[in-house]
Amino acid sequence: MDKINLNIPKKSEYMSTIRLTTSALSNLNGFNIDDIEDLKVIISEVCTFFISNIEENNKPLSIEYQVEEKRLIVEVSDLNDGKIDEKNKANSEMCIMIIESLADNYNFDLENKKIIFEKNLICE
Repeated sequence: MDKINLNIPKKSEYMSTIRLTTSALSNLNGFNIDDIEDLKVIISEVCTFFISNIEENNKPLSIEYQVEEKRLIVEVSDLNDGKIDEKNKANSEMCIMIIESLADNYNFDLENKKIIFEKNLICE
């Protein structure tokens, strides 16, 4: 298993870097183009959720990729001190629906400002 850590400023301008990193690691692990696109959509939704719902942005987003044989696990954490307000938790429903439909497994830990998702490689 390989672990790749990416600490990146919590700004939408860096979304293409996050998506490109996710795409490259997925490709290296043998995912097909549809699964790679799914992973790019998921990572975009997760990062956008944190960018939109926690105003503090002086600390980065931490993204840890665990590249395993036939599986990619991604953990995104917001390292800022802010909390997700109750009114913003409703915004998480759309994000959860997208992740639920595209990921093989996921965990939303809003208390600790962490979202983990995984995608398994299906050998055809």
